[in-house]
Amino acid sequence: MTNTLESPTHERAEKGPWAIWTVLALAVIVAIVAGVLGYLGVSRATSQAGPSARTVTLAEALPETFDLAANLSFERDAVAAGVPPVVLRPIQQATDESAQGWRARVQEIDGGDKELDATLARVAEGVDGIDGLRTQMLDDRAKGTEGYTALSNDLFSIADELPNPGDGRAASSIDAIGHLREAWEALGQERAIMMAVLASSPPTVAKQMSDNEIAALTEAEAGLRRSLAAFYDGSSADQRRRLDELTNGTATEGATGVPAHQAVNEVIAGSGTALTLESYVASSNDFMRGLREVLIASAEEIAEEARADRDDATRTALVALVLTFAVVSVLVVIVIVLVVVLVVLVSRRRSTNTRGARG
Repeated sequence: MTNTLESPTHERAEKGPWAIWTVLALAVIVAIVAGVLGYLGVSRATSQAGPSARTVTLAEALPETFDLAANLSFERDAVAAGVPPVVLRPIQQATDESAQGWRARVQEIDGGDKELDATLARVAEGVDGIDGLRTQMLDDRAKGTEGYTALSNDLFSIADELPNPGDGRAASSIDAIGHLREAWEALGQERAIMMAVLASSPPTVAKQMSDNEIAALTEAEAGLRRSLAAFYDGSSADQRRRLDELTNGTATEGATGVPAHQAVNEVIAGSGTALTLESYVASSNDFMRGLREVLIASAEEIAEEARADRDDATRTALVALVLTFAVVSVLVVIVIVLVVVLVVLVSRRRSTNTRGARG
């Protein structure tokens, strides 16, 4: 009778440790899987936050970048037009102030990209050598003009280094702002040709232009029309509204609502223009200053969107880290409890066996 009663108890005692061993093995496996999946989730979120951080610092530097590029263009054209020192001096001072602001801002850009670092180093070298460029402009105007234009274009090319986040509003704005280098270069070519034309012509009749001059002006106007339209199409609603106000609703039509650009089209058509050199330069300067403000506002939008993306990615990484830690911690506690239970059971079993052997 005694053997019959002890047999089921003995079987349960045998099965108990094996069940706990099974649960323990499963807990360890689940803990490892949870840790791996959590690590992958945190890594993915962190990698998504990295480019956004670089986008933020680079986009935040674009307002100073565009301001310096524009001021270099204004200074180049002023020297080319032969303005007196009393007029040129404040223009150069504005360039120097914007260069100082750009140097300070560029130090904050998140580095690590070789191509971006090389571009920034090249531009910084050109900005630091501005006094030499000014001297060159006085000694050889053609080479000096090329130097100013190259430095201005290099500054605009920094926008090309913006990491594109893929689809969405930020991606469209980044793509749009990349077209402005061509627009600004086309504006410089137009201004150089138009100022030469108007400086040697009666107010109402353009001088007889060579075929090369007409071709160059036509090419520049086409480049401006194409790039400005691309920028308009990809910009936000706020920036399109600004461009409409700036161009009188002709942003996709070569900004012909601006007197300076209407004059360009009139000269290309051979009909001459009623603008004088002074009125053309004033209209063109107003347009370029307005376009600079649109560029700065667009860059600020990109920076704001990039900051939001970075913060979202950072929050995602933090949540993934916390959840992973919580799950793994719970599983570790379960494993520890099971190990303790196993140790207790094994100890009791050995104690029971020892007493039975003695009896």
